[in-house]
Formats: sequence, C-alpha cells, structure tokens
Amino acid sequence: MEYHKSVMKIALSGSLRELMTRNLFEKITIKKICDETGVIRATFYNYFDDKYDCLNWIVYHDLIEGTKEYVQKGDFGMIFTVILKTVDHYRSFYKAAYQVTGQNAFEDMIRDNMTIMLLDYLGRFRRPDYLSKYDNRTLAAYYAEALAFHIRTFAGSTKYSVDDMKQMMLDLMSNSFSDFVTKQK
Repeated sequence: MEYHKSVMKIALSGSLRELMTRNLFEKITIKKICDETGVIRATFYNYFDDKYDCLNWIVYHDLIEGTKEYVQKGDFGMIFTVILKTVDHYRSFYKAAYQVTGQNAFEDMIRDNMTIMLLDYLGRFRRPDYLSKYDNRTLAAYYAEALAFHIRTFAGSTKYSVDDMKQMMLDLMSNSFSDFVTKQK
C-alpha cells in the first residue's frame, strides 16, 4: 500500500511539475493536474490538500529525501551537489516555481525545507561547546536563508556550474563575515 501511495504522489507531482513548465502556477487547476495524470479529481485529495501542498512535496522529495543519505554521513559537499544537480535537471520547473509568491511562496517552501534538513544535520553533528547560546533552530533558520539564496540564484542563472555554485556555498557557509573584512582599530 505504501508503495502505491508513493507512486501516485510521484505521478501527481510529476504532472504538476510538467504543467508548471508550460503554464503559470495560478492557471493550473487540480483538474488539470488530474487530467495530466489520468486520474479523477478525488484521487488528488487522497494525497495532497491542495496544489501548494503538492508543490511543497516536490521540494521535500527533491531536496530533502534526495539528501538524507548525505545528511546522515555529514557530507555537506554531497548534500550541495545533490541539491544543485536536482535544480539543474529541473531548472525550467524551478525557474517557474520561483514565480509563486505571496502567502504560499515557493521560496518559503525552499527555506522551510532547508531548515528541516539543517535541523537534522545539526542534531547529528553540532559541536556542543561552540556558541551554545544559539540553539539549533536559530542556526538552521539563519543558514536556510543562505541556502535559499544560493538555490534561487542557481535556478535563475546559467552563470554558475554545479561545481562552481557548490564551491561558493561551501566557501561562504564555512567563513564568517568578519573573515572578509579588515580589522578596524
């Protein structure tokens, strides 16, 4: 049963992903998603609350499920590689998705899902003796903002290769602002 549920979620979200490369998100209806998938409308509601829930599931499936193995290993480089390769593979979808703004903004979905991933990572690998006055939720939210920025930048531009953007992410996340400026007296 669980296998069938996953297959149907993948099919429905795949239809939304495909429709978003051809249509504005606002113009996509549940009926269009179902027609594209070949199921009745009621089927959609067995798996998702609405099209925003489906869109968020795509982000979770692409960026969180795809990186779990590397989060467990503590391999930040591979986490970034998987995220960037996924965005690169579905670039037209991600570019279109960033047009979803407002109350259910796509960028908020990215940020929220990056927070989930970072909370998991920090829960496993956080140094307990380093800046302990900042809890994991604060750190995850702070760095999720940075990751959301990098993902948006990468999705919207072909200026950076996967490797170039990954290196930028690693460089900037492993150095503080004060490392970039000269000390003032």
